[in-house]
Amino acid sequence: MGKIKWLIPLSLGILFMLVATIEVKKMSKPTEREKQVAFLRAHEAEMTEYVKSQNAKIQSVEYEWDSVRVDDIGNGTPMGAGKLFTINGRFNDIEESNFILSFGVDDKKMPELDTIRLLSSLYVEGRIYE
Repeated sequence: MGKIKWLIPLSLGILFMLVATIEVKKMSKPTEREKQVAFLRAHEAEMTEYVKSQNAKIQSVEYEWDSVRVDDIGNGTPMGAGKLFTINGRFNDIEESNFILSFGVDDKKMPELDTIRLLSSLYVEGRIYE
């Protein structure tokens, strides 16, 4: 009987440690969104080069990393036309500037750099930047 008294708390303690270890491992894995942002950050120079190529007056580009999204795009059919990856940004240190970059999405929900496009024009205060 004395062995059972200490065996139960010991078993519960070991079980608790095992569950806690498994949960910590799950928490330490990056989320899908974190992987996407990390991918974009690794390719920031290529993205910036593309934005600058759209207008010779663009000197600098800043990205809004928290704006990263993957959305379904429609074409009028129930299946839709696939997925579109977007990120917002600003340029030339102008607070009121904005643009949206879009990318196709691969099977792993990661952006495909060879499909990079401006989803919107380059704007400053709601007007197209020329």
